[in-house]
Amino acid sequence: MLDSHLNTIEKVLREQGRIASIAGHPDLIGSSREWFVRNFLIDHLPETIKVGQGEIINASSQPKAKRNQIDVVLYRREFPQIRYSENNHAFLRESVVATIEIKSTINITEFRKACKASKNHKNRQFIQEPDPKRPYQPIGMVENLKLPPLSTYVVAYNVSNSFTTVANWFPKIAKELQATPDSLIDMMIVLGKGTVWRLESFPPLSRQINTRHPNGIWAFLEQDNKNLLLLFLHMLSSVSPIGTSLLDYVKNVPFSNIRIIEGAL
Repeated sequence: MLDSHLNTIEKVLREQGRIASIAGHPDLIGSSREWFVRNFLIDHLPETIKVGQGEIINASSQPKAKRNQIDVVLYRREFPQIRYSENNHAFLRESVVATIEIKSTINITEFRKACKASKNHKNRQFIQEPDPKRPYQPIGMVENLKLPPLSTYVVAYNVSNSFTTVANWFPKIAKELQATPDSLIDMMIVLGKGTVWRLESFPPLSRQINTRHPNGIWAFLEQDNKNLLLLFLHMLSSVSPIGTSLLDYVKNVPFSNIRIIEGAL
């Protein structure tokens, strides 16, 4: 049932993307597609997670300093947000559990930008460690702030390259940026085309694959459906306490079609 539901939603998102393409300005096309994806997330993610857009700040962030504008930010509901305008906010890094970049057509230049942003936000130096000589004051729900794991995603409506080429952007950009795989994008889906993900970021699937490919770093599936399903399950495994019990929901993934990438090109 979940497969059928999300496969239908994936088709709906693709059609909505085509509707947006009639707009006369690229920003209108992009913002419409971002809106479609945000609505999907709002309707499907646990109520403990809220959906917004804007930038991520920490205790050392300075006014007017250059920061990444993020299409979709998933953050913990109990944390505050700083409102810049009706639809744009700043989010405390301690509250953010995931970021999503939404692209009309993904190319290696845009993917590189997304990986650089991911690397910046996952950097432990992005947040200052608390001063041990200055104990926390009681401040309710946000006492003893801790840095949660951060998952980063790209959702694209189209791509002009073959999907094998797209999958091999991951090791290429890792080598180019001299970055560890876990600092880059965790999963990218192209609606109706396929999905690429870092194996260690998705335990329900990696357990099924690691025994056959112990040196695998990334995996990809070229497929016209189940991409939104994989994104949804990956998010639940990252941001939800039910993440460890998702194995039954991935059993219909075509494991025999999964292709593995072992390292830098």
